[in-house]
Amino acid sequence: MAEVPGNTEWVATLIPELGAKKIQFVVATDEVDDELIEVFIDELRRLSGELKEGFERGDLEMVRMAAHSIKGMGGTIGLPEISVLGLEVENCAKEERLSEAEALVSALAQWITTLR
Repeated sequence: MAEVPGNTEWVATLIPELGAKKIQFVVATDEVDDELIEVFIDELRRLSGELKEGFERGDLEMVRMAAHSIKGMGGTIGLPEISVLGLEVENCAKEERLSEAEALVSALAQWITTLR
């Protein structure tokens, strides 16, 4: 089994009650291999770019869709914290609260730079 990328402890500082929220996204990761991790990282970088572009345009739907995709990816790779982050950003976009999601998106982008 490959090592799941990155330390996600920083998410807990941004999302109250992270422990309770991430339970729904926990998936057994016995089958995670290096190739799947590389695909995850590439897709996460792409989606982070879409989040940034959506924010720049004020495009709530673009932000919502990118966040929704991130929400689905985290648990699969063994990072339920990233799924919770995606869920929080998605909810902010649905409720037209993009300013509240900016810190989350910025932290995600910074974290992505630490990945191989």
